[in-house]
Amino acid sequence: MAARTMATTAAHKRTLMAQRSDARLAELIATRILPNYTSKTLLDIGCGDGIVSRYLPSQCEYTGLDITDACIYEQRHDNPKVRYVQTDQIPDLMRSEGPWDTVLLLDVIEHTRRFTPLFELALTRANQQVVVSLPNELFVLDRIRMLRGHELNAHSLDLLNQPEGFKHQFIVNIAKARRLLSEKAEAAGFALTEEVLRPLVSKRSIHQPILWGIRQLSSDQLWSMGSVFVFQRQG
Repeated sequence: MAARTMATTAAHKRTLMAQRSDARLAELIATRILPNYTSKTLLDIGCGDGIVSRYLPSQCEYTGLDITDACIYEQRHDNPKVRYVQTDQIPDLMRSEGPWDTVLLLDVIEHTRRFTPLFELALTRANQQVVVSLPNELFVLDRIRMLRGHELNAHSLDLLNQPEGFKHQFIVNIAKARRLLSEKAEAAGFALTEEVLRPLVSKRSIHQPILWGIRQLSSDQLWSMGSVFVFQRQG
């Protein structure tokens, strides 16, 4: 299901990209959002196994960076386009290499201690756009699951002995994040031009009418699993 236009305002366009819970967000972004933007060079921070590189045009030069102990997905050490480094090396590499047409921060900045500095650095290293995805941790089904005894994965006490890169440093409120990131972007000469919301597609078709009803009767703060923000350089 391709991204669908939801509304266009003077501020930014809002679209829908329905997603199953077991779908990989990076793959969806690579196939449904990035084709709308032309890039000859792309930096993917927090790239995991570098799945985005599989879907880019052959003429797009891809660079993937991730930290050595962030093994959410199997790391691809045989991929010359991907490097795994220590956390503090990523800002240094961003400053010493590039710039890039597009910088991706897909489900990354909520893992960082101060939330915005990596985004602010990306704005200085992107010629055209910075793409940020964030989970919506007010998502109603996650709240219901938590009340039934299933903790939020990235905030669970089960993560006590895991490396810091696994844990979210913040419980993300999308509305607050949108406002904060937009302020930082505007100060750097960028503007939020598109936000892609992610309604859930149930694995069982019988549940789809219920999810559709929730979307009609409530705020996207309740029904969207998260947002993908596209910030574009102005002028």
